[in-house]
Amino acid sequence: MKRAVILAVISLFPFEAAAIVRYLVQDMTCADVHEAIERDGAAILYRKASANGLPLYNRYVSSAEFCPSGQRIARASVATADTQSCPVTKCEDANRASS
Repeated sequence: MKRAVILAVISLFPFEAAAIVRYLVQDMTCADVHEAIERDGAAILYRKASANGLPLYNRYVSSAEFCPSGQRIARASVATADTQSCPVTKCEDANRASS
């Protein structure tokens, strides 16, 4: 009984999800990217680098609620199939100067 109460209390605390959806943006339109981020809340967007073949990636979010404590929302852009500058948002350290 005591164990069940402890587990019930622990289950009330939010935990960050371990899984995050990854999208290859080279084949997506800007509208597709916006739809995916809005639907998932947070997503890894990546593209293959042309020079060495290694993927370039970052985590993008739909709002500040998906940023860890101590981080804030920042504007960014990613290259997609239909534009070189699709506006998105990501998290960055709150004490970092905006670039």
